[in-house]
Amino acid sequence: MPKIENPLLISLYSYYVEKVLSETSNIDEANQRLRDLGNEIGQQVYLNTEIVDKTKDNVTTREDVSKLIETVYRVLFDKRPTDIDMKSARGSVRITDDHCVWCQEVNLEGMRGFGYCEVFSGILESVLEFKGVDAKVFQEMSQATGADACVWNVRLM
Repeated sequence: MPKIENPLLISLYSYYVEKVLSETSNIDEANQRLRDLGNEIGQQVYLNTEIVDKTKDNVTTREDVSKLIETVYRVLFDKRPTDIDMKSARGSVRITDDHCVWCQEVNLEGMRGFGYCEVFSGILESVLEFKGVDAKVFQEMSQATGADACVWNVRLM
């Protein structure tokens, strides 16, 4: 597990996740609330970082989406995801991160289906929307709930 580089960010995020869980009645609603938060953050990230300058104006192929994902990762986390897979999921791009920055040191039991790191889904979905890509992003697996890695699916419409 990586060393927590920004404990304030992780603490603020875990506080928000706890708040969402206490205010929602089910996991699907909690996942959506975290994606919505990510969407709001994604707008600010896109407008206030170098993502605009470091990416193509028109993202039209899965390869373009893959390169955009790498750029977003580099800007947000100063690293690359463990894997970006375009082959195993037809019409989708799958992102794997063995050392997710969101769920460091988090262990939730009995939360099957909960995407602890869904905020990244919203961030990425928002950035893709700015680039004209119609996509639905969701977290398939989370280390916080026992998976070996965090995995997101970018389903291109």
